Formats: sequence, C-alpha cells, structure tokens
Amino acid sequence: MSAEECFASSSMEPRNLTEDDELRLGKQNLVSNFKREKYEKEAMRNWNRFYNRNKDNFFKDRNWSVKEMQELCGDDLNLEENIVFLEAGCGVGNMLFPLQSAFPSMRLQAFDFSPSALTLLNERANELGITVASAVVDLTDENSAVFEEQADLATLIFVMSAIHPDKHRTAAENLRKYIKIGGSLMIRDYAVNDYAMIRFTRDAKLGERFYVRQDGTRAYYFYLGQFQNVEVFSIFKLESKHSTYLNCSILVSRMNIVRLSKEELNLSAVLLNGQSFR
Repeated sequence: MSAEECFASSSMEPRNLTEDDELRLGKQNLVSNFKREKYEKEAMRNWNRFYNRNKDNFFKDRNWSVKEMQELCGDDLNLEENIVFLEAGCGVGNMLFPLQSAFPSMRLQAFDFSPSALTLLNERANELGITVASAVVDLTDENSAVFEEQADLATLIFVMSAIHPDKHRTAAENLRKYIKIGGSLMIRDYAVNDYAMIRFTRDAKLGERFYVRQDGTRAYYFYLGQFQNVEVFSIFKLESKHSTYLNCSILVSRMNIVRLSKEELNLSAVLLNGQSFR
C-alpha cells in the first residue's frame, strides 16, 4: 500500500494504551545525566552520521504532499504562482522535490541542522537543474542564517521532535523570521502513544516522552495541547480546524496548516499518532 492509499483515522484524543503498552512503558528507565548531555552535544554529529550512512535512500519522497497542499491551502494560496516555498528541517528534500515537480514556478528554500543532508539535497538539485537557496540552520540558535526573502509557504515535518523539549519555544520563535506575515506553515510531528514510543528499550529514555534511537538521533512525542502552552508554542494562537491526532496503519496522510496574520501566528497542529513510517 502506498502513502497515497494509506488509511488514517483522526481523533481529538491520543491512542489508548493497552495493558501491554503500559507494562512496556513502566520498564523504561531514564539514562544518566552524562548520557543525556552527551546526546545533546552530539546532536549534529549523529544526524550527519545518519545521512552519511543512509544517503538519500532512507526516507521516500513525500508525493502525497502535493494533494495535501492543494486541499489545505484551498483558495488562500495559489500554488501555481511564483511563491517562495521553504522546507524547514529539510533533510535531503523529500518534501521540496515533489512540490517543485508539481509547481515549477515555486522559488525554493531549504535549511537543515545537518550539513551532510544539505550536501545530498544540493547534489540532487544540481542533477535536476533546480535552483534551491539552502543553508545550515540550527533553529535553537537565534543567530542562524536567514534568507533574503521570507517564505509564503513553509513545511516543518518531523523537526520539532528531534529538538530537546527545553528548546522548543526558542525554535518556534526563531522559525517566525523565515515566514512572511500572512504566510502559511504546514507541520506534522510525532504524538504521544505512538507505537515507536512504546517500543523503545529501557535504556533509551532521555526524559518525559523524549527518547534516543540506536543511532543517537532523538525523538520527542507531543500532546496536541502542547502547541498552546507556554513551554512550546505559546507565541502561536492555535486554531482547531485542522488540529487532530491521526492513527495510521502505514503513514500519516494529513498535515496541519498555520497562517501568519498581522503580528500573530495562527497554528493548527496535526500530530502523528500510531505506527508510522516517513
């Protein structure tokens, strides 16, 4: 079954845990402070290793994104026009390239934490003869590079979950400078009770709903309501229209949409819940 054929059910509540899930979670112990600090310091190194090892073969192009963009943007944004599109936390460009193919008039921007990921993205862009403005950006660093233009439309796909939860608010604040007032942001990320969260071993827990994978990369699992509280996205106003948890058998097929209006960013969060593959 392809991503486009995936069935997803939505809910305002996260997936209910089974008795076995509860037992597994109860066996997860926090790692030492030393290890937590080590993984934080080595975050970029571990993502570079990930991309050096997997190249651009690990994640598939998000071809479902074209239909999703059209549905969510509706009449508010004409994707056929010469708009600026930004893939924030782009990896190797799995969102960017399908959109460029469908909407060749888009002007493209991309940034990522990993220089290795950007190297792979730029190599593919050069092979295809596509111009992409790219930069290494750490969203938790307010001094990170910016582009000459702000984006009309941006995506943030499985990005916030890779950042330490103590830095989520800073990352959200820094993201604002990349998007025009009146622009749109599409976001998707992991949600609490995801099957992957349950499957982590006892030596993988870094904090509450925050884990480290075997390759050293990390994942945080959100509650939907966190996009409203002071610890994460209090600078944004949450709209409920597209806010939901998704339970998917293969891959989530919905995103959220955000709009910058005047001085306020209106955020609608769609969070992945259940077994998922990017």
